[in-house]
Amino acid sequence: RRDRATELADVHGVEPINIALAYVLKQPFPCFPLIGPRQLSETRSSLGALSVDLSVDERRWLNLELPKRPAS
Repeated sequence: RRDRATELADVHGVEPINIALAYVLKQPFPCFPLIGPRQLSETRSSLGALSVDLSVDERRWLNLELPKRPAS
């Protein structure tokens, strides 16, 4: 899954952590990601997840439900 998140991050022009956090934020049940930044820059970087809009198929691909990455 990390490789898929990295690939999708390249497509969206963000860091893989942003893809991971966006994935958690888009779950159909109440949840929130916990982050453990050690530096202010890590906090700022994590906030980039709020601007990532993952499609349903991208989320399914990250969840290993689809064999190929959907076209963005």
